Amino acid sequence: MTLYDQKLQRVCEYIQQHLDDELDVETLSRVAALSKFHFHRIFLANTGVNVMRFIQMSRLKRASYQLAFSTDTKIIDIALEAGFDSPEAFSRAFKRSFDQTPSAFREQPAWQSWHQRFVFSLPQRELNMNVNIVERPEEQIAFISHLGAPERVFETAAQFIAWRKETRLSPILKSKTYGIPFSDPEQTPSAEFRFDIAGTINTDVPENQYGVKSGIIPKGKYAVIRHLGSHDNIKDSVYYLYRDWLPQSELEAGDFPVFFHYHNFIHDVDECDLITDIYLLLK
Repeated sequence: MTLYDQKLQRVCEYIQQHLDDELDVETLSRVAALSKFHFHRIFLANTGVNVMRFIQMSRLKRASYQLAFSTDTKIIDIALEAGFDSPEAFSRAFKRSFDQTPSAFREQPAWQSWHQRFVFSLPQRELNMNVNIVERPEEQIAFISHLGAPERVFETAAQFIAWRKETRLSPILKSKTYGIPFSDPEQTPSAEFRFDIAGTINTDVPENQYGVKSGIIPKGKYAVIRHLGSHDNIKDSVYYLYRDWLPQSELEAGDFPVFFHYHNFIHDVDECDLITDIYLLLK
């Protein structure tokens, strides 16, 4: 990691942790320990995006999740939290960024094109993670399979949320929520990508229109690490397990996909406050 990577990573983390604050170049240049006369250009040259645009997109990203998943929250409240003085200003900025108005996005989010707006060259993180080994009992789960483009996983997640609300089975506040990727999305053709969204349950899943089925997470010995913050870079933590820890441990991976336990959700907390445990079954 270069010196500039370290400085800009510090700035990006500061922005994510202070989305509700006034953020200006003078403050951010101090965080980066860079001259305010050069900070703008250094940030743009290394990330490919203007720092003020990065701030706005970070706020609009949070607003997007709130629109899609916190359907009881009024758009005007989301607009104010995103730092806009009026719903009209929020709507203009949102449509300019995502080609959908906030109300249209709430009705039917175009997740695939939405993801394409967040292709930034963010500084790489330096990882040194604690890995623990735990014994887990078998868990019964309800799951829905997403098949296809990874960028559209949220569409399937919305179906699982709707099933939870309709049936009141696997209630989100009393049950665990898991994500189970069956392959690496960056190395799998979109048509072959599978990602299961699951919740713990203590009964069989009745027949339903959503395609939710019964399944299990097998008992066994697991390596587990805690990923803090955005899911956008969760692959770095996964690869730390495979590339750095597993060879040194002299253990072998078992016959079940690596999976994620989501302790909280992007529409409830800021992205920087997300907590996700990553589990790897061992032989």
